[in-house]
Amino acid sequence: MKTSKIVIALLISTIVFVLPSVAQDNAKQNPAFEKMKNILGKWEGTLERSGKKIHLQTQYRLIGGGVSIVEDWIEDGEEMITVYHNKNGQLNAVHYCALGNAPTLALSSMDSDSLTFTFDPICGLNPKKERFVTRMLYRFKGGNPTEMYSEGVSDGISVDGEEGEVIGKVTLTKVDEWSKN
Repeated sequence: MKTSKIVIALLISTIVFVLPSVAQDNAKQNPAFEKMKNILGKWEGTLERSGKKIHLQTQYRLIGGGVSIVEDWIEDGEEMITVYHNKNGQLNAVHYCALGNAPTLALSSMDSDSLTFTFDPICGLNPKKERFVTRMLYRFKGGNPTEMYSEGVSDGISVDGEEGEVIGKVTLTKVDEWSKN
Protein backbone atom coordinates (compact mmCIF):
# COMPACT_ATOMS: atom_id res chain seq x y z
CA MET A 1 0.00 0.00 0.00
CA LYS A 2 2.79 2.41 0.97
CA THR A 3 4.75 1.49 -2.19
CA SER A 4 1.75 2.15 -4.44
CA LYS A 5 1.26 5.60 -2.87
CA ILE A 6 4.90 6.41 -3.57
CA VAL A 7 4.59 5.21 -7.18
CA ILE A 8 1.42 7.29 -7.68
CA ALA A 9 3.10 10.36 -6.16
CA LEU A 10 6.09 9.90 -8.49
CA LEU A 11 3.81 9.53 -11.53
CA ILE A 12 1.86 12.66 -10.65
CA SER A 13 5.02 14.71 -10.08
CA THR A 14 6.43 13.45 -13.40
CA ILE A 15 3.24 14.49 -15.22
CA VAL A 16 3.19 17.90 -13.51
CA PHE A 17 6.81 18.65 -14.48
CA VAL A 18 7.14 16.91 -17.87
CA LEU A 19 3.88 17.75 -19.66
CA PRO A 20 4.28 21.55 -19.56
CA SER A 21 7.76 21.31 -21.07
CA VAL A 22 6.50 18.92 -23.80
CA ALA A 23 3.67 21.37 -24.57
CA GLN A 24 6.15 24.29 -24.70
CA ASP A 25 8.42 22.32 -27.06
CA ASN A 26 5.47 21.55 -29.36
CA ALA A 27 4.45 25.24 -29.43
CA LYS A 28 8.03 26.34 -30.18
CA GLN A 29 8.30 23.83 -33.02
CA ASN A 30 5.25 25.25 -34.82
CA PRO A 31 6.40 27.95 -37.30
CA ALA A 32 2.95 29.58 -37.37
CA PHE A 33 2.93 29.89 -33.57
CA GLU A 34 6.42 31.42 -33.68
CA LYS A 35 5.24 33.91 -36.34
CA MET A 36 2.21 34.79 -34.20
CA LYS A 37 4.55 35.50 -31.25
CA ASN A 38 6.03 38.36 -33.30
CA ILE A 39 2.92 40.43 -32.64
CA LEU A 40 2.93 40.09 -28.85
CA GLY A 41 2.16 43.42 -27.21
CA LYS A 42 -0.42 46.22 -27.38
CA TRP A 43 -1.90 47.53 -30.63
CA GLU A 44 -4.33 50.31 -31.43
CA GLY A 45 -6.12 51.45 -34.56
CA THR A 46 -9.31 51.45 -36.58
CA LEU A 47 -11.79 48.80 -37.61
CA GLU A 48 -13.82 49.58 -40.74
CA ARG A 49 -17.02 47.55 -41.06
CA SER A 50 -20.32 48.23 -42.82
CA GLY A 51 -19.26 51.81 -43.62
CA LYS A 52 -18.43 52.62 -39.99
CA LYS A 53 -15.01 53.38 -38.45
CA ILE A 54 -14.64 51.91 -34.97
CA HIS A 55 -11.81 52.55 -32.49
CA LEU A 56 -9.96 49.33 -31.67
CA GLN A 57 -7.48 48.31 -28.98
CA THR A 58 -5.99 44.84 -28.91
CA GLN A 59 -3.29 43.02 -27.01
CA TYR A 60 -1.51 39.74 -27.66
CA ARG A 61 0.03 37.90 -24.71
CA LEU A 62 1.41 34.45 -23.92
CA ILE A 63 -0.43 32.26 -21.41
CA GLY A 64 -0.30 28.67 -20.20
CA GLY A 65 3.46 28.56 -19.74
CA GLY A 66 4.03 29.99 -23.22
CA VAL A 67 1.93 27.48 -25.19
CA SER A 68 -1.05 29.71 -26.05
CA ILE A 69 -1.54 33.29 -27.17
CA VAL A 70 -4.54 35.32 -26.02
CA GLU A 71 -5.79 38.20 -28.11
CA ASP A 72 -7.75 40.72 -26.01
CA TRP A 73 -9.90 42.67 -28.48
CA ILE A 74 -11.69 45.85 -27.36
CA GLU A 75 -13.93 47.19 -30.11
CA ASP A 76 -15.52 50.49 -29.07
CA GLY A 77 -15.65 49.22 -25.47
CA GLU A 78 -16.97 45.73 -26.40
CA GLU A 79 -14.49 43.03 -25.28
CA MET A 80 -13.80 39.75 -27.04
CA ILE A 81 -11.04 37.16 -26.67
CA THR A 82 -9.39 34.80 -29.13
CA VAL A 83 -7.06 32.04 -27.94
CA TYR A 84 -4.44 30.69 -30.38
CA HIS A 85 -3.05 27.24 -29.59
CA ASN A 86 -1.56 24.17 -31.21
CA LYS A 87 -3.86 21.25 -31.88
CA ASN A 88 -2.23 18.14 -33.27
CA GLY A 89 0.68 20.21 -34.61
CA GLN A 90 -1.52 22.85 -36.31
CA LEU A 91 -2.17 26.36 -35.07
CA ASN A 92 -5.86 26.86 -34.23
CA ALA A 93 -7.94 29.61 -32.68
CA VAL A 94 -11.14 29.82 -30.67
CA HIS A 95 -12.83 33.23 -30.91
CA TYR A 96 -15.13 34.11 -28.00
CA CYS A 97 -17.33 36.60 -29.82
CA ALA A 98 -19.75 39.37 -28.91
CA LEU A 99 -22.17 37.61 -31.27
CA GLY A 100 -22.64 35.09 -28.46
CA ASN A 101 -20.75 32.15 -29.93
CA ALA A 102 -17.23 30.67 -30.07
CA PRO A 103 -16.18 29.58 -33.56
CA THR A 104 -13.06 27.47 -33.99
CA LEU A 105 -10.69 28.43 -36.78
CA ALA A 106 -7.68 26.53 -38.17
CA LEU A 107 -4.62 27.94 -39.87
CA SER A 108 -5.28 27.56 -43.60
CA SER A 109 -2.31 29.43 -45.06
CA MET A 110 0.92 31.09 -44.02
CA ASP A 111 3.58 33.00 -45.92
CA SER A 112 6.39 35.36 -44.92
CA ASP A 113 4.00 38.25 -44.17
CA SER A 114 0.64 36.68 -43.32
CA LEU A 115 -1.40 34.09 -41.48
CA THR A 116 -4.94 33.10 -42.50
CA PHE A 117 -7.37 31.16 -40.31
CA THR A 118 -10.62 29.68 -41.64
CA PHE A 119 -13.67 28.22 -39.95
CA ASP A 120 -13.39 24.67 -38.62
CA PRO A 121 -16.88 23.10 -38.33
CA ILE A 122 -15.72 20.95 -35.39
CA CYS A 123 -17.19 23.61 -33.05
CA GLY A 124 -20.73 22.75 -34.21
CA LEU A 125 -21.80 26.19 -35.47
CA ASN A 126 -24.10 26.22 -38.49
CA PRO A 127 -23.92 29.17 -40.96
CA LYS A 128 -27.48 28.41 -42.11
CA LYS A 129 -28.74 29.19 -38.61
CA GLU A 130 -26.33 31.78 -37.13
CA ARG A 131 -23.72 34.41 -37.95
CA PHE A 132 -20.13 33.99 -36.73
CA VAL A 133 -16.52 34.71 -37.64
CA THR A 134 -15.49 32.42 -40.51
CA ARG A 135 -12.11 33.85 -41.52
CA MET A 136 -9.30 35.91 -39.95
CA LEU A 137 -6.30 37.24 -41.84
CA TYR A 138 -3.23 38.86 -40.27
CA ARG A 139 -0.75 40.75 -42.47
CA PHE A 140 2.45 42.24 -41.09
CA LYS A 141 5.99 42.87 -42.32
CA GLY A 142 9.20 41.79 -40.71
CA GLY A 143 10.11 39.77 -37.66
CA ASN A 144 9.16 42.54 -35.23
CA PRO A 145 6.30 44.44 -36.88
CA THR A 146 5.04 47.84 -35.71
CA GLU A 147 2.09 47.98 -38.12
CA MET A 148 -0.42 45.27 -38.87
CA TYR A 149 -3.43 44.83 -41.10
CA SER A 150 -6.06 42.24 -40.35
CA GLU A 151 -9.38 41.24 -41.79
CA GLY A 152 -12.21 39.33 -40.18
CA VAL A 153 -15.16 37.88 -42.03
CA SER A 154 -18.45 37.10 -40.35
CA ASP A 155 -20.79 34.97 -42.40
CA GLY A 156 -24.06 33.12 -42.04
CA ILE A 157 -27.53 34.23 -41.00
CA SER A 158 -28.09 36.74 -38.20
CA VAL A 159 -30.96 36.73 -35.72
CA ASP A 160 -32.90 39.18 -37.89
CA GLY A 161 -32.46 36.96 -40.98
CA GLU A 162 -29.74 39.07 -42.64
CA GLU A 163 -27.48 36.85 -44.77
CA GLY A 164 -24.03 37.06 -46.29
CA GLU A 165 -20.53 38.20 -45.52
CA VAL A 166 -19.60 41.14 -43.34
CA ILE A 167 -15.93 42.08 -43.71
CA GLY A 168 -14.10 44.04 -41.04
CA LYS A 169 -10.78 45.60 -42.07
CA VAL A 170 -8.38 46.57 -39.31
CA THR A 171 -5.29 48.77 -39.40
CA LEU A 172 -3.22 48.67 -36.20
CA THR A 173 -0.06 50.32 -34.88
CA LYS A 174 1.99 48.86 -32.04
CA VAL A 175 1.91 51.08 -28.93
CA ASP A 176 3.51 51.09 -25.51
CA GLU A 177 0.22 52.10 -23.89
CA TRP A 178 -3.31 52.51 -25.24
CA SER A 179 -4.73 56.01 -25.64
CA LYS A 180 -7.53 57.13 -23.32
CA ASN A 181 -10.27 56.88 -26.02
